[in-house]
Amino acid sequence: MIKNLKKNRFWLFKALETYALALYFIVKRSTGIFSLDGYGYLEVLDDPPFIFLLAAVGTVTLVYALWDVKHLFYRPVMTGLLTGVWLLFFLSFAITDTLVSVYIGFPGIFAFFVLTEMVTEIFAKGW
Repeated sequence: MIKNLKKNRFWLFKALETYALALYFIVKRSTGIFSLDGYGYLEVLDDPPFIFLLAAVGTVTLVYALWDVKHLFYRPVMTGLLTGVWLLFFLSFAITDTLVSVYIGFPGIFAFFVLTEMVTEIFAKGW
């Protein structure tokens, strides 16, 4: 397992970042921050099904990082799910910040860099 962690440490960090995003939404939801009166993108995405989706995709990525699964196109499915989830949340942060007429905030910038790093890693290392 240590050999797999050394080989797949990039995906380990992506799994941890995905868990951190889910934790961010749990904390923000419990404080009621996302009530934007008509700009409901983040109000929808902080509901439990989407937080569960984040946790499930983070778990799929963590399983790949720990055990280096090479069965039934696991890596392409995992990278597609992870990229799709981060793209969804980046777009929701960016659209909400644009509609509220502020510059893109820290969560949007963070999601952009995570997404850019992921896409670069996928294209640089191949499938």
